[in-house]
Amino acid sequence: MNSLTPKQREIRQRELQILDLARPMLAAGGLAALSMDAIAHELRTAKGTIYNHFPNKEEIVLALAVEAVDRRLDLFNRAVLMRGTSRQRIAAIGIACEIFVDYLPDWFCAEQLIRHESVWGKTSTRRQEIMRNCEGRCMHTVAGVVRDAVASGDLVLHTPHGIEDIVFGLWSLVHGGLVLEDTSPSLADIGIVDSRRAIRRNCNALLDGLQWLPLYNPVDYDRWIEHVRTHLISQGLPAKTSVRHKDS
Repeated sequence: MNSLTPKQREIRQRELQILDLARPMLAAGGLAALSMDAIAHELRTAKGTIYNHFPNKEEIVLALAVEAVDRRLDLFNRAVLMRGTSRQRIAAIGIACEIFVDYLPDWFCAEQLIRHESVWGKTSTRRQEIMRNCEGRCMHTVAGVVRDAVASGDLVLHTPHGIEDIVFGLWSLVHGGLVLEDTSPSLADIGIVDSRRAIRRNCNALLDGLQWLPLYNPVDYDRWIEHVRTHLISQGLPAKTSVRHKDS
């Protein structure tokens, strides 16, 4: 492993301090609440020092989003290592997504904000590439479970891009559903009283439609979900932050 020089360690430590201060600002009020002046004041340094690390507020948001995806990947990796069928392990990744939202909401906020073109377009190509690589590793982890299902005979694919389509479908259902849960004020008005169960039902409907074995059994599934949540949370979270707990 490459060792950092004292100067490099000092720079890295300062960047982490900046991000630690920026994260709650962003979560509380979005990009408008993120203040270079306030960060400089808290660190008792000149504002120019902050700009030496990050050329603009958008670059700070992207750095926070990279942290977020790295923490999401950590949860994914723990989920896929759980002992169970391929269908159980893919479900465990979905529960890892829920835990990420519930226990790391500040990072979830940064991850959503960076997807706005007005923010992304003002960031550096270097850090954009880091973000793409981190997100790609998350999707690679999901794809690995799908490949395991095919190899074990739990799933038979009939299209050349089947694995990619399944990964994208699950990503759309889970991530998209959790974003709507967090941002939409009208879910109850259209009859969605438990968004988590709705997301899980839709995922199971997709996988049952693909004949991914074993097919959905509500009793076994609920028991597994509770086991996964308990296991992943008991292992400790990949970072400390405020908790927005949502009962399952």
